[in-house]
Amino acid sequence: MKNQAVWQKYTGKVAWPTIFLFLGLLIGYGFLWYAYKKGLGGWTSCIGAILAYGMFTIAHEACHSNISGGVKSFIFIEKTLGWVSSLFLMFPYCAFVIIHLRHHAHTNDPIKDPDNYVNGSNALSIFFRCTTLIGHYFGLTLGKDSKNDPAMKSIRGQSILFTFLIIFLMGTFIIIGEGYALLYVFILSALIAAPILAFSFDWIPHYPHHNTGKYHNTRVITIPGLEFVSLYQSYHLMHHLFPRVPFYKYKRCFLDYEKELLEKKSPIEGFRDQDAYLLKKKNTYTDLLTGKNWSYILEVGNVQVETHDTIRITFKNLDNIPFTFKAGQYVVISDDVQNEFISRCYSICESPSTGMLSVGVKRVSGGKLSNHLLDKVKRNYKLRVSGPYGNFVLPEKINTPLVLIAGGSGITPILSILKLVLTNSNIKVTLLYGCKSVKDVIFKKDLDQLSLLYPDQFSCIIELDILTEEKQCTHLEHLGSEMLCYICGPLPMMNASKRVLQKIGIADHQIMIEEFSFQRKQLSGKKHNIQSVLHQREISFFADSAETILEASIREKQELPYACGMGQCGTCKVKLDEGEVVWNTTTEIALLQNERDQGYILPCICRAKTNITLRS
Repeated sequence: MKNQAVWQKYTGKVAWPTIFLFLGLLIGYGFLWYAYKKGLGGWTSCIGAILAYGMFTIAHEACHSNISGGVKSFIFIEKTLGWVSSLFLMFPYCAFVIIHLRHHAHTNDPIKDPDNYVNGSNALSIFFRCTTLIGHYFGLTLGKDSKNDPAMKSIRGQSILFTFLIIFLMGTFIIIGEGYALLYVFILSALIAAPILAFSFDWIPHYPHHNTGKYHNTRVITIPGLEFVSLYQSYHLMHHLFPRVPFYKYKRCFLDYEKELLEKKSPIEGFRDQDAYLLKKKNTYTDLLTGKNWSYILEVGNVQVETHDTIRITFKNLDNIPFTFKAGQYVVISDDVQNEFISRCYSICESPSTGMLSVGVKRVSGGKLSNHLLDKVKRNYKLRVSGPYGNFVLPEKINTPLVLIAGGSGITPILSILKLVLTNSNIKVTLLYGCKSVKDVIFKKDLDQLSLLYPDQFSCIIELDILTEEKQCTHLEHLGSEMLCYICGPLPMMNASKRVLQKIGIADHQIMIEEFSFQRKQLSGKKHNIQSVLHQREISFFADSAETILEASIREKQELPYACGMGQCGTCKVKLDEGEVVWNTTTEIALLQNERDQGYILPCICRAKTNITLRS
């Protein structure tokens, strides 16, 4: 049975337990008000904090559409419960929806995850950040940057009205002589609950806040009874994997997936024999420990200038765990550049035997991320890094000489291969490296050191010019045909290398080529008109049939509200009033089947097939 079929058996129905919980909390506030008037005193706010904690669960479930379960007749009730529960927490529900869905879309990302705010450097800073998280939320909602955020901008008016409503209610209660009751029953209760929620929902589940992989970015804690105290947030990983499952079904969903999660070594902690120790960093580093592909937020340990336009970025190891990769592989580095999230591939320049992770970055004309990294990155700067990837690697056994041909920054993966071979074998290695000038020789100190350490094994030829076919032939023709060749550099140079190697009898299977190319999506030229009315805001733009509706809106500078861009969070959910779309995927997405049946789509993974009309 597919994952989607398993978790969806818990969805698609009205969540009556959540509705009854809401009614129970309302009654609880009524009794609490009465108890305060009868002299309960300071205990009022402590009890009220428990009720406010429960109200957060109502707002949280509403923002994921888990109360209505996608049942159309209950959607209005769901939104009403979301707004009323948020009133008790003194924060606008519409803004909470956007903030929380962004947390899901960018979990543990220090820039894009709003809840990463609680990730302090020590106990005091963590306490301060948990205490002030609500202020951080208001900054995101009403601060100056919110005017440039399409999603926040679309609900800014509602948030301002909500804030004035809170102020009006406070003033009214004070005027009628109930100011202290309001303070103890509602205001202090919410203020006490806020840091507790921040610590229990945001800090504990995601500690140590490095992993961004969906099976390791949060945890399950199986301590018996904790699910009732935390309202099932002890099964937080299940919520992140399947956010459309109601909170009271997390544990049952976990039991369905437990075998798979154990196989993936997800952070499952508790007192059972199969569980790991509580809140141990290495519980979230298991993908790194097992040598699998990983995705982490890494801190820069050192930035070393290699040339006038090239740097070497070395990342800090996580909990002293060696990075595992093959010589010649690369990682994908991502960061925000002028409000645009950009990812690029960068080859690793270290030998795998060191356990260190370093990449070379060269300034290039129009290179958004590379130039940003050279200008902005310093020690302790945090970057999103995933990997390792690539097949530009050595075979398990080598018994022939090795020829390495590099041009410009193409020396980066070549250096990793060179270091590994020289330090782990007696194979003779020839490096032909082409650079524009002496000042453009990248990793010169490394090459000079290797030449000194391995004079009989390593021959280094640096050509201070473009490696034309003629120049390469001069340097390579005497080497013979029994060798393994690795090439990385500008495309004309690599084509020339292939021709030279073929002339001297090198077979294709003896030649390995590394090439990165980043191309914009090729548009078909077939355009469709998109009309959209979202939160009383009308926009119109054209979308090519080869791009998603969201991509078109960004290109046309008529950006629709969105967060993840992958169909995982549901922030961009809209109703298709007219026209037809083509889905890039319909598996593991934020929409339930009954919502799709009602005409809802996700513009981030849908392409226009005809002219279409969208509505919120």
